[in-house]
Amino acid sequence: LTLSLAATDYCRKKGYDPEDPLCAHVIFSGTMLKVNGTEAAFAKNALFSRHPEMVNWPASHNWFFMKLNITNIWVLDYFGGVKIVTPEEYYSV
Repeated sequence: LTLSLAATDYCRKKGYDPEDPLCAHVIFSGTMLKVNGTEAAFAKNALFSRHPEMVNWPASHNWFFMKLNITNIWVLDYFGGVKIVTPEEYYSV
């Protein structure tokens, strides 16, 4: 999963090209785990509160909810390569 400030207006306002390291990117990798019970209910509420039209999408699509069990995090926010952040460091901030 890659998240970038290019998805916001930050880089445009600063005059950064979306591929410029100053337009920060965070890359998460790990394993996807199917969730049930409370976690699935939380995910469903989060998704449908933001995208209410999805409530009526066909059940035949066999929807289910998952979470990313993060094992690696790379931050590219400056020149000189990525910075490696552990999940423990990430969650402690």
